[in-house]
Amino acid sequence: MAANDFKNRPSNYVILTLQAVADGESKFAGSGKPWAKVRAFLSQGKDKATGEYRPSLFFDVKAFSEDENMSASVAAISQIAKKDRFTVKGRLGMEEWTGQDGIAHQKLVVFANSVEPFHFANEADAQPAEDLEGEPA
Repeated sequence: MAANDFKNRPSNYVILTLQAVADGESKFAGSGKPWAKVRAFLSQGKDKATGEYRPSLFFDVKAFSEDENMSASVAAISQIAKKDRFTVKGRLGMEEWTGQDGIAHQKLVVFANSVEPFHFANEADAQPAEDLEGEPA
């Protein structure tokens, strides 16, 4: 890959391989344009010193279509099933809101440019899926 390939990418551009904690879903904005989202996590693996799993990082992955036609990213996200692994390329962002209880909330979001299924070269090398019960709200 040439050094100039990254010249026009924003500083928050990421490439992540994630595992879905829910099925992907597609929706339509008020303008009629389709969009999709899926909740997923990134395992940080085990701590070498203790052997315990480090906390996972959770993300919403979202994609939007420019017009009424479903983009490839929107279609790919809507087809993701719970526990599927996938690679996403896009911009990392943070969504912030205040709940009805007045408490401020934040969550990490990847605004997807492309989404591809991920498979280990040798499925025997795959790490077992972590317990997804500890997902933050």
